[in-house]
Amino acid sequence: MNIIGNKFEVDFGMAKAILHIESENRLTFTITEKGDEQVNVVETVQTKMTELRPQLYLITWQEASGTTVTQVHDYENETVYSNWTSPGGEFNNLKGTLKMV
Repeated sequence: MNIIGNKFEVDFGMAKAILHIESENRLTFTITEKGDEQVNVVETVQTKMTELRPQLYLITWQEASGTTVTQVHDYENETVYSNWTSPGGEFNNLKGTLKMV
């Protein structure tokens, strides 16, 4: 499966987003839900994408807020692992689902 140009829904339970992988170095994310509230937060970021094996990618980026994100996307098992550090230095991680939309 070629992921470039496709959109994927990420569901962490406490938050949902749509990731549009525009190219090997560009991604637009739209956060659609936080907690139980609908939101619409959109940002385009420059990414570094490394294919670890077919259908398994390490994707990293830094957001305008200074938040740094590292995600492992396992398209074969529809799983995403996300680790991020907030601008204040707080480290967070979650596991969620990843499905093409």
